[in-house]
Amino acid sequence: LLLGEDPRSTAACFRALGADISELNSECVRIRGVGLGQLQEPADVLDAGNSGTTLRLMLGILAGQAGRFFAVTGDRSLRSRPMGRVVEPLRQMGASIWGRAGGTLAPLAVQGGSLKGIHYRSPVASAQVKSCLLLAGLLAEGTTQVTEPALSRDHSERMLRAFGANIHVDPEAKTVAVVGGSR
Repeated sequence: LLLGEDPRSTAACFRALGADISELNSECVRIRGVGLGQLQEPADVLDAGNSGTTLRLMLGILAGQAGRFFAVTGDRSLRSRPMGRVVEPLRQMGASIWGRAGGTLAPLAVQGGSLKGIHYRSPVASAQVKSCLLLAGLLAEGTTQVTEPALSRDHSERMLRAFGANIHVDPEAKTVAVVGGSR
C-alpha cells in the first residue's frame, strides 16, 4: 500500500462513516466495513484533503446512503477542481447534491437517497467518473451502464468483481455495467 496523503484521506473519511480501519502501513491494512448502504451519518464534514479520487468516488458511495446527510470538502486546491463530471450523472440517477457553482465545486452536500440505474455516455475516458458511477450503481435500482470513448483503467471493475458484484465489461462497445443490489 502506498502511504501517501490520498489513502490517508480516504481512510479518515471511511472511519468517520463508521468503518474500522487499522493504522495504515505498507504491509497490511485491516478494514471492517459496515455493509453496503449502511454507512453512518458523520458528526462532521468529511475531508478528502487534496485527493480528487477520494472526493469523486466518495460522492458515488454517499449518494445511495438513503436517509443520511453528508458534507464533503477538501483543501484549497481540491475546492477549485471541477466535480461536474460526476455530479451531473449522479443527479441523473436521482442523487441530491448541492454546492458552490451549481454543485460542481466543493464543499458539497449530499442527501443520500434512492438511486435508479442509468446508461451514461461519458464525453471523456475517465476511471474516476466510471468508478464513481459504478459504486453508486451498486445501490441503485436496475443496471448502471457507463460507455466511454475509450476504456479507461479497470481497477474498479476488477475490485468489484473480486468482491462479488454483478459486473459486465464489453470492450468492443467500451461499456461497463453493474447490476444494482450486487453484494
